[in-house]
Amino acid sequence: MRLALIGLLTTLCSLAIAQPKIAIIIDDVGNDFELANEVLALPVGVTVAILPRLHNSKRIALLAHGQGREVMLHQPMQALNHQKLGPGGLTLHHSRDQVRDVLRQNLDSIPHVTGINNHMGSLLTRDPDSMRWLMSELKQRGLFFIDSRTDSGSHAETIAREQALWTARRDVFIDNDPSPQAIHAQLALAMELARKRGSVIAIGHPYPATLDALQTVLPQWEEQGVQLVSASKVIAHQRSPGSWHASSSPLPKVAKNSKQ
Repeated sequence: MRLALIGLLTTLCSLAIAQPKIAIIIDDVGNDFELANEVLALPVGVTVAILPRLHNSKRIALLAHGQGREVMLHQPMQALNHQKLGPGGLTLHHSRDQVRDVLRQNLDSIPHVTGINNHMGSLLTRDPDSMRWLMSELKQRGLFFIDSRTDSGSHAETIAREQALWTARRDVFIDNDPSPQAIHAQLALAMELARKRGSVIAIGHPYPATLDALQTVLPQWEEQGVQLVSASKVIAHQRSPGSWHASSSPLPKVAKNSKQ
């Protein structure tokens, strides 16, 4: 009887370990409160990444946290195309002290943040000094970092690992092509990769087609044994012994985000 019980527990543990995990991060939340409410109507496993210092940033963060949802700072960073950053942006012109001060003000505008990812940043994430300054501040605050990988030359994830931060990278952009057909194809790709690797991070935006697709697909994933988890839980899974690590395996050829 005891051996049978041990065998059953072992089987259940194996199934739990093998269950594919997907983190969905919805970026660019913070300005439009009605649109944010649509995001917050998604399952609480969906993580929200909120832009700093906008009219509704704090309010949305409080509501999301109250649901038990993970809250991230969507940190604006300088892009190669010099696109306007909005409030709280970091650029190559910022000194180490200025990077620290801007980040602190941004975090003060969004309560309950557990980690950050970059908004644009194709230029700034290429600069090792800026990334070291940023990661140093994140480490002091105990926050994780997810590299949105808007540029293949990004040093962000590598430097975060050097400084022993909890970190990961984006695997799939859901809605670089915002057509419903393309979004469903990217979600299918996310599930395929999760089954192969064990866990995946997918990033999308509060587009109507994206929200509609998630409302349809997420219940299907649950039925198929795919677990929707917060971004930090994917990082924890990737750090566990024997799991696949993004830094040691090449990224698949997926659609590049139009936001650089």
